[in-house]
Amino acid sequence: MNAPFSALYTFKNFTDLTEQESDEVLRGRNDPEVRRWMASDRVITLDEHRRFIVLLNASPSQAYLKVARNGHFAGVYSLTDIKEEYVVGGFWVTDYARQRLLSLSVVFQCICYVFETFPIETIRGYQLMDNNPVAKLNQMLGFGPGEAPANADPRMNYLTLTRDNWSSKVLSDRKLLKLLEIAERRNED
Repeated sequence: MNAPFSALYTFKNFTDLTEQESDEVLRGRNDPEVRRWMASDRVITLDEHRRFIVLLNASPSQAYLKVARNGHFAGVYSLTDIKEEYVVGGFWVTDYARQRLLSLSVVFQCICYVFETFPIETIRGYQLMDNNPVAKLNQMLGFGPGEAPANADPRMNYLTLTRDNWSSKVLSDRKLLKLLEIAERRNED
């Protein structure tokens, strides 16, 4: 796949974070703007966060990635329920990315990274039904309606993105690529 991957973006597994980086992730996750769109909007304590990081070391079916753009913390991309054929993906972006209108770029780069790094065919996801900005973003990135799991949360829309759709449609979408180029050019540091 010839993804327009940007070297400005780096990805670091939570299990490899320094304590300072881990604390930065926790502060970002507890940002009220991030929490309001999470499945659980409660504040995560430092002890809970540290236990979660320790448990990730023993969990081959999960990967949480700290995303940076040009050295600035830009968001998190989570991969859960990792299987050979699919993964459940999720994301949130930091104030840094939101203020610079880089949310689309951050998530685009995350998806490029996932399809380049993991041998999966499908990314499944979900979003709160009333999260219209993320619904538009997901649609632009090629996500379509997906099958709801047996334990479906009635507040969520379930989505899916296949590697084939990403490769054949999304990566050649001129409008999308132009929006990404404009956002990145506007934020040259």
